[in-house]
Amino acid sequence: MTAVTATELQSKTGSIIDQAISSPVEVTRNKRSVVVLISTKEYQRLKAMEDTYWGEMANMAVNTEAASKEEIDKLLKRLD
Repeated sequence: MTAVTATELQSKTGSIIDQAISSPVEVTRNKRSVVVLISTKEYQRLKAMEDTYWGEMANMAVNTEAASKEEIDKLLKRLD
């Protein structure tokens, strides 16, 4: 993963965004990581993975009777 400073991001925004389209770019401020830039496509892929994971966890909870379907539905609605 490429790393740039916040100052570099300000002065080279266009080229850094171009880099982030193909590979994550870490942005640092005062030598500390503060944000990672990723492409919209990668964000959507990660979001879909997260949604699938939580859906599977909800199904597992219902199937093992750890929670009722109604309880799971309430929890999932709060996540939206």
